[in-house]
Amino acid sequence: MLCCLPIAFGSLHTGSRLENSSSNTETNSLRDPADFVAGIGTKAQTLLVALAAILTYLPTLRFGFVYDDDIQVLDNPAITSWHFLPAYFLKPIAGFYPGLASAHYYRPLFFIWLRLNYFLWHKQAWGWHLTNILLHAAVSILVLLVLRKYFPGSKWALFGALIFAVHPVHAETVAWVSGCTDSLMALGLLGSFYLWLKSGESSSSLLKLGSLLCFLLALLSKETAIVFSAIVFLHALSGFGRRSSDLTKLQTVRSAILQTLPYAALSALYLAARWQILRGLPDEAPWIHVSHALFTVPSLILFYVFHLIWPQSLSFAYDLPVVARVTEPRFWLPVLFLAILFSGFMVWYRKVRNPNILAGMQWFLLPLAPVLYIGVFHRDDFAHDRYLYLPSFALSILIVMLADYVSKLARGLQGQRVAISLAGALIAGLGLFASIQARPWENNLLLYTNAFHMAPQNALARNNLASEYAGRGRYLEAIEILKPLLKEHPDLWLANYNFGYANYKLGNLSLAEEFLQRSIAIDAANADQYVYLGTTYFKQNRLQEAARQIQEGIARRPDQIGYHFALGIVYLKMNQLATAREEMQKELQFHPENSAAREQLKAIDKQMAEFFH
Repeated sequence: MLCCLPIAFGSLHTGSRLENSSSNTETNSLRDPADFVAGIGTKAQTLLVALAAILTYLPTLRFGFVYDDDIQVLDNPAITSWHFLPAYFLKPIAGFYPGLASAHYYRPLFFIWLRLNYFLWHKQAWGWHLTNILLHAAVSILVLLVLRKYFPGSKWALFGALIFAVHPVHAETVAWVSGCTDSLMALGLLGSFYLWLKSGESSSSLLKLGSLLCFLLALLSKETAIVFSAIVFLHALSGFGRRSSDLTKLQTVRSAILQTLPYAALSALYLAARWQILRGLPDEAPWIHVSHALFTVPSLILFYVFHLIWPQSLSFAYDLPVVARVTEPRFWLPVLFLAILFSGFMVWYRKVRNPNILAGMQWFLLPLAPVLYIGVFHRDDFAHDRYLYLPSFALSILIVMLADYVSKLARGLQGQRVAISLAGALIAGLGLFASIQARPWENNLLLYTNAFHMAPQNALARNNLASEYAGRGRYLEAIEILKPLLKEHPDLWLANYNFGYANYKLGNLSLAEEFLQRSIAIDAANADQYVYLGTTYFKQNRLQEAARQIQEGIARRPDQIGYHFALGIVYLKMNQLATAREEMQKELQFHPENSAAREQLKAIDKQMAEFFH
């Protein structure tokens, strides 16, 4: 991904139209605050944007690993060695780790990023958070560079980039280690777009090749980058990316198609490779009717619009109801609001004829489009702030346009000073608020408690809080959350498993058996449920059944710590010393640090020696 940056950073040394100044301009900049902003050099602006992004999220350096970081980072053997590198391009994510069996993704660059971080920091969380912050700073710098291309004569491009750098809606992407897929993709797409704009100013084949390479890296980071071809086409159609403006409509369309073709061809190759590696589409049964998923789209778009404009009460999960009929107010009210908003933008465009208005609409809608169909997600897990990471660039474009307009209205030295002061106050306020909104991502208890308060009806939030309670030994609190959840969603695998686990820990063996059996019936893939069911049988002295269930778990995760040890204890209780010894040896083969297995092996050897003596 870093290959997108050297060319972009190299342009910082070439200067731009904003830097051209005479001695008269230098004199005026001392008197006019707005001119002073414009007079800040490109390098200084770059540094200011990077510092804003870094300082806003600097408190996350003390955060730990949360949510599914345990699966993707802590317990992921595929990132512990470089010899896995070729396989990153040949396997889906699920191919590396059984815990991600339901992850139908192909993101090799994401895995390279994880491997690089593991190489640098191992399991030191602060290092992972540091690289996430630096990645966000790099994206913010590219936002500045692209804004300067959109608004070459504006004094407010810096302001738009600073808004992106400190926007609270980025808290999930930056503060969550595994949330870096969106910033990796944004780095690639914005780098590709910037180089495409630069290539329109010259005939450099190197710039065009660099743009395609950055686009490829974006595709390998996250599949939603596929929309970039549409962005290039619509921008070319609007007049961006070409040197001549004396083209007929037919020539304009032809030029747009020719400029888009390389990106479309690369997209087609990527889709073909992805299809081959993932072996088609996921075979999971849909949890929602297609029409209901489509009827929910307007309310989901409105949800993202509000979060972009008013980013408060952020969470990793939300209560966003599914819309079942067009007659529901939750369908036609968002449609009406969005229609008014769209009409307003179109009236604005027709009045000022500024193509940047259309560009902003494209940057918001197109990157968001792939995540609007909720049928491809799990229930109660389809709305996330991280999906707004790249679409929030549209807000930066809009902010620069509005700031330009207000700046013209605020005539005189005093008005300009007020405008600059308000802009500074807004950036400082947003930065502070972003730090506050990132706070729940410090640990799982804070994250899930916040989600439970923000979205008390969300099944994922409730289950995850119960799971965290159980992990901390607060089993009764976990059960109190899971009971009503199971009444509402009796087929929810996570709730059944966690309820069985909590009752097992409390010694309620009949309930543990019932709900662990239910969880196995719902989803037979997870290995832990078999082992806990087996140990439940063991405590009931049902040894043959215990051994059979633990073997089922081992068949799914033969290298999981404690599995062979548990089976060895069962065989030991059955007085099958040789088999018990064999299981202890297997446990130590996978986990030589397991001292309990080593002690049991010594005890078995001693017992066998006494028996044969």
